[in-house]
Amino acid sequence: VLALAALLPGVAALVQPRRLGACSFDNEPTVSSFWDESCPEDGQSLGCLADGVHAQCRFCGVGDYSEVLCPASACSFDNPPHLPYYWDESCLEGGVGCRADGHHEQCRFCGKFPYNGTVPCPAGAVTPVKACEFDNEPETPHFWDATCEDGMVGCKADGKHIRCRFCGAGDYAEVQCPASLCTWGAKNLLPPAAPLKVYWEPLCWGTSEYILGCLADGIHAQCRYCGAGEYASIPCQ
Repeated sequence: VLALAALLPGVAALVQPRRLGACSFDNEPTVSSFWDESCPEDGQSLGCLADGVHAQCRFCGVGDYSEVLCPASACSFDNPPHLPYYWDESCLEGGVGCRADGHHEQCRFCGKFPYNGTVPCPAGAVTPVKACEFDNEPETPHFWDATCEDGMVGCKADGKHIRCRFCGAGDYAEVQCPASLCTWGAKNLLPPAAPLKVYWEPLCWGTSEYILGCLADGIHAQCRYCGAGEYASIPCQ
């Protein structure tokens, strides 16, 4: 009986469910990786067995593995995004929408405002469930607002999702658009370093008072520098 009891922990370990679908590196590599069910069980295919443990763990995208295309799942967001995204190796040269997840240069936003005029989504791009979904893309700025409730101005902008919200123009001028609608990478422009900031100013270029600091991201006239340096006179909203 004692011998059987001694074996029980080992038996229990054998029947514990294995965590599938995730690479397990002892030291996180600099090369991107993803879980690829097409990898052979022996791992004998380019990039497979990347972690030395799972045949399906696969390196991709750069160096010796450049011919293995990384899927959008190679992006790793700290918080679920509300815009479509994909993996784009050309982002290593910089570009609008790149570094979407805050970690990988190649992770790129696409397709929907504010990227609808600059970065089209290719086949294989991921569109989150919690994202605005218009039958026809409107010109009015919009964003995903977790504070939206029924009856609030601009909410349910797409007629489907309560948290999809119009802002900053026409009937929705009272709704402040977030600074996150500024998009960076065009003309090698980068997000400003503190204490310099940006905000979304619907009145930009409307009068001489609203010219300084506008077009901060090189794409949207309403994206405006504020709060420091030559823009110290412009209060940040």
